Parts: sequence; structure tokens; C-alpha cells
Amino acid sequence: MKKKILIIEDEAAIVELLRILFTREGYEVFVCQTGRDALATIKQVNPHLIILDVMLPGLDGATLVRIMNEDPQLSSIPVIVSSALGESEKMFVAYPQVKAFCSKPFDLQNFIAKVKQAIGD
Repeated sequence: MKKKILIIEDEAAIVELLRILFTREGYEVFVCQTGRDALATIKQVNPHLIILDVMLPGLDGATLVRIMNEDPQLSSIPVIVSSALGESEKMFVAYPQVKAFCSKPFDLQNFIAKVKQAIGD
């Protein structure tokens, strides 16, 4: 069974890049483009890993991680945060489910390595 990755990202070009990248790596990839839809999608997909953008319409990534952290059903799902704002990394240090931070633009090989480590491959 393929491991599932949920990409929560609002930029279509980045979504497509990550979808292709992680599908080629053998993962089943799901996408959600708004923070508002993210919680329902997480519960529906039950992913092994979430790749989360910080700046999202409706509900930002930091708020989403805080909500996940408070929900026993969601708090154990590992998260990799992605952002063009390097300084936003410090907003996530208090959350143990955040396993890595990837700055945009991505170093794809480094990103793949972080995903494999976070997902246990």
C-alpha cells in the first residue's frame, strides 16, 4: 500500500510540481488548496504526511497546525511546513508534529529527503 501525502498549498504551479515529484517517488498524493477545507480533507484522506504552506486562504498554516495539535485524532500526523518566508519557521517550533521546514524555492533533493525521513521511508 502506498503511503499518502496531503499537500495543502494554494499556488497551482507548486501543487503540480509537488504532485509530480512525490508521485514519482511512489506516494499517493492528495491536494487541498485552502486552509478552510484542510481539516475535512485531512480527516477524509487520513494521510501519512502533510506538506503545509504557511500562507493559505481562509485559515493559515500556523492556525491549522495549532488546531491539529489540539485534536488527538490529528496531532500524530507528521507535517512538513513550506514557506517563502524563512522567518515563519519559528512559529512552528512548539509543535512536535512539525518534522521539518522547507523554504521556497525548494531544493528538491533536500525536500525529498525530509519527506522520506518524516514519513519513515
